[in-house]
Amino acid sequence: MKDNSQGSVTDVDALVDAVADRLRRSNGTPWMNTAEAADYLRVSVRWLRQHLHETPHSKVKGRLFFSRRELDAWLAENRRT
Repeated sequence: MKDNSQGSVTDVDALVDAVADRLRRSNGTPWMNTAEAADYLRVSVRWLRQHLHETPHSKVKGRLFFSRRELDAWLAENRRT
C-alpha cells in the first residue's frame, strides 16, 4: 500500500501559502479597490467595470470600494449548481 502522507503535507503547505498570500494582500482591511477586487474574483478590471450594476460596491468621492464579505455573499448567491 502506498503512503500518501507526503502528498497530504504538500497539499496543506500549498493551502497555507495561499491563505498567507491572501492575508498579505488584504493589508488587514476588508475593503479592496477595483484592481484588487478583480484579482479576488479572478476577472479582468474591464469585466468588473462592465458589471458594476450587478456587483456589490460602494462609491465614495468617485472611488470604488469592494467588500470581501459582500463579494463572497454575491458569489454564493449567484453560483450555478
